[in-house]
Amino acid sequence: MTEFTAWDYALYDETIVENPFIDFELYDKQAFVALTSCHKQDGINEFLTGGPGGGGKTKLLAALALQFVEFPHYRCLVTRKNYRELVGTGSVFDIIKNIPGMKSRESGLIRVIAPSGAEIHFKAFNDESHKQDVKGESYHTILNDEASELSKGVLKFLYRSLRKKIDDWIPLRFGNASNPGGESTEYLVEKYIDGDKPYIRMGYKDNPYIDDETYEEALMELDYIDRKYQMEGDWKYKPSVGDLLSRQEAEAQLTTMDIPIHYQLIAIDLAGKGKDKFAVVCYNLLQNGNEYIEDFDQTVSHNPEQMLLNFIAKHNPNPHYPQTSVIVIEQEGGGAPEYAKKYFQNMIVEFGYGIPVILKSPKGSKYQRARPLMHDIKYGRVKLNENSDYIHDFIDEGIELSPDGTGKSPNLVDSASLAKNYLHEDVLGNQTKFTVGTRIGA
Repeated sequence: MTEFTAWDYALYDETIVENPFIDFELYDKQAFVALTSCHKQDGINEFLTGGPGGGGKTKLLAALALQFVEFPHYRCLVTRKNYRELVGTGSVFDIIKNIPGMKSRESGLIRVIAPSGAEIHFKAFNDESHKQDVKGESYHTILNDEASELSKGVLKFLYRSLRKKIDDWIPLRFGNASNPGGESTEYLVEKYIDGDKPYIRMGYKDNPYIDDETYEEALMELDYIDRKYQMEGDWKYKPSVGDLLSRQEAEAQLTTMDIPIHYQLIAIDLAGKGKDKFAVVCYNLLQNGNEYIEDFDQTVSHNPEQMLLNFIAKHNPNPHYPQTSVIVIEQEGGGAPEYAKKYFQNMIVEFGYGIPVILKSPKGSKYQRARPLMHDIKYGRVKLNENSDYIHDFIDEGIELSPDGTGKSPNLVDSASLAKNYLHEDVLGNQTKFTVGTRIGA
């Protein structure tokens, strides 16, 4: 346990408590982090804080960024993986730019300039090559918001910009605030959780300004993996086979639903090489708000055209008034999906159906893409047609899905994940309001 000195407390009072730009009070855990961040007058002060969600990391980082802005030569850098999160509502930038007297710039060199001339810079590092952007720059303080999401290469490279003149009294600080679960989790565990650098756990149960019972109820809506990270703050948890869905949870959603369809789509997972299968799913959003996996089909054949046409006809008995709104094909690397789109579009038109065919690029691994689907099956928001021929094969794939990509290819799961993600990201995500019973696009 760090023993703070009279100098530590005096500095905290002068630069945090009496700071005219910090108009909020830090609670005890936040104050402990702030004291830790300035404890060494020589060398680098490092720390990791966070773990569970709701601890007030953003407010803490804002206070630390503002701590020395009354001194003209002070320079601070705040980082985040994505630009939108870096400058969005509720971000560190959003808090600081709205403080009276601060001048902000949101494009190009994103920064806030204090009346004294001190500067707080903001940079996003969604690509590791962007780490070169800090070459030649010098900062007293570097604060990494959601540090586990940044790459290990970026986190290590940032140290080169942590420097000051030999007679400068402002302490050097390298602070990380984060939930676990990002790509640098193991690096942070090695250095802070298991290493000799300070880790201060700070979550919703520590925060006196949050209703922890209500917040915990909200966190229970997360899937199992996110609960381990966001609710428990478990830095050493690693997803494993079976974490997404159990057989009992899946089979509890087997049913037959005779509810009018609000929106229907067909999604295709193209076959790869070898024994990989061409899989297709009919996925419905019902007028009661539930989602319903109505049917699957798949084949190992490299000529799946007739199977696909039969599947389309089965779910669209009247070609002049098709129930299906769109056919979605997963767009992986290379030109094959683009060729498949044109080929299947022409084939479907010749078959007498005017259903558009579109491509959707997958984001993340098959395991990551399946998480929203498996979560909503677990909690009964997605129902499964018990009469579909391949529904038990789908359940087997979901249970056996591996986070490291080993095991058999989950073609049925991948097609259903594609359908669900397209529905939420490209259909419902573009609707200003969803009213049950109103047909999308009508």
